[in-house]
Amino acid sequence: MRQLNVLIHQGRPSHQMLLHQAFNAQGVYNVRLTDDVPTATARQRPVDVLVLDQGMPWRHARRLFKYLVQASCAGGLLFVGCGGAGGKDLALEAREHGLNVLAELSWPMSMVGLERALERL
Repeated sequence: MRQLNVLIHQGRPSHQMLLHQAFNAQGVYNVRLTDDVPTATARQRPVDVLVLDQGMPWRHARRLFKYLVQASCAGGLLFVGCGGAGGKDLALEAREHGLNVLAELSWPMSMVGLERALERL
């Protein structure tokens, strides 16, 4: 497998660490963490996998999806976790924006599910 560029946008530090370790266990070592996706993607080469929290605030997600469509900077999205209090399905919304959703994984995250998502690239 070619070396993938992964960007994790996850609000919980414990989940950031688990996600980082999970990608390393899959042989993916170019993994970065960010609180600001536009800034992180503007400075680096395009991202192959953008990991997002399925429970992120709805308004934040909609702005992020619009940015990703305009910038064409993410190869695939991987949603992790459960939906937020609003009950919105962010993966479905991302698909409606024309974004490539690789998978939706719940916590605890399945390593087999992550492996299958990476194979889709």
